[in-house]
Amino acid sequence: MSIPRSFCRRTPFMLPVILGAALITGCASIESFHAAPRNVCAGDTVNVTWQAKGTVELTSAPPAHQTSASSSEGSAQFVVQESTRFALNASRVFSKKTALADVVMVGRESKEFGDLAQCESPAEGVVLSLVLQDPQVSSALRVMTVTNMNARPIVLRKENVRVALTAGQTSSAFATQPAVGLWEVTAALNPQETCDEALAELRDRLSIRIAFSCRE
Repeated sequence: MSIPRSFCRRTPFMLPVILGAALITGCASIESFHAAPRNVCAGDTVNVTWQAKGTVELTSAPPAHQTSASSSEGSAQFVVQESTRFALNASRVFSKKTALADVVMVGRESKEFGDLAQCESPAEGVVLSLVLQDPQVSSALRVMTVTNMNARPIVLRKENVRVALTAGQTSSAFATQPAVGLWEVTAALNPQETCDEALAELRDRLSIRIAFSCRE
């Protein structure tokens, strides 16, 4: 076991005590730290969960109500009125770890969502089933507009709404719907085109950009 240089500045008779304490307590660590949902409206409740080793302190900027020293494993809920950064600090005798988790007040911003698409039958083309839910978005978020971020036309479906969008086109057809839920994105094949060729052109991915508003 190597001895850190800082130990050498201690008096010799204290060194065994210091080494013994380090071996017994171990090092501080943070196994997990999450804040959800990540995209919120003013007044939403954020659930913060953590699992760590050492003496733990939970803080936030701006300060949230009742963030303080906590147990090494647990959860807490906070009502946020603006974008907030939560910080978890875990410390032991000779080590300290910090993890950060941000929640962003959406307002009227937009965000791109996408994932790997897959080939269906030639009649269906390239398809993506995109499920938006906690911790990605808050249930308070409503849709303002949706934009096709792909280099070819798509058909977009959610619940009982279906709309065709050319490349780069924006639609308000889903306005006031909740952002959470199942979004189905389909890109049709061109004449004589195989599904593998379409996937290659799309780089195996389909995506949409959603502009949000908060529930009144």
